[in-house]
Amino acid sequence: MNDKFFPELARRLKQEGIATAPVDKACLPVLVDGREAMWIEPRGAVVLKAGSQDDPQVKRVYETAIRASAQVYEYTEAMSAAPLLKADGLHEDFRLLAEFNGIVLAGQELERDWGYKFVTWRRDGDGTGVAHGNYYHNGYEAAKLDFACRSGLVQENRQFTDEQLAELYRCVYETLNSEYPITKERCHTLTEAANQIQRSVDDLAERVERSNQRELEAAEQHTDSGPGMEMAP
Repeated sequence: MNDKFFPELARRLKQEGIATAPVDKACLPVLVDGREAMWIEPRGAVVLKAGSQDDPQVKRVYETAIRASAQVYEYTEAMSAAPLLKADGLHEDFRLLAEFNGIVLAGQELERDWGYKFVTWRRDGDGTGVAHGNYYHNGYEAAKLDFACRSGLVQENRQFTDEQLAELYRCVYETLNSEYPITKERCHTLTEAANQIQRSVDDLAERVERSNQRELEAAEQHTDSGPGMEMAP
């Protein structure tokens, strides 16, 4: 295990309002209401303490810890193994995480418990320098997506913002909850799409709630527009 994983994970969990205890027996304890409810192992696995799995609050913390642990383990491992980025005119140390089609993905560990900075650059004409950087402070997933799109590894038009995904999620449930008949195959496909969106957007419930609220407020201003629309769960 690299020595950056647990300190960075504890910092990330603290940002989510989740407390941790000092590392014990090579594991990071995670606390709920001041008591250990789970622990995180050196390779990122999250283990629930016996008897705590039925607590709704523990379940919410567990789901957040799983997402954070997987992401932090990935980028701290990648950073520990990555070579220094060599580029003319670059006055800070960055680690080269990936490079494809003239696009560079690099990372830098920040000082004073500020986490990590990630950036995508385009190589200059002769390939010795970098330019046109997009910077992401503690934005690893966003930097990876930017790298994939800028380098052509994925088609940019096939990517959706979290706001777009939340609206698509609502539309899926409006279809599933409608009175119009749909085939079993389509129902299955739409349900899978909704589940995929749930796994992709961490704050989906909050985004859907805000969208629903805006719709209700608009409906109040147009009371003659017909029956209200059924809201997504």
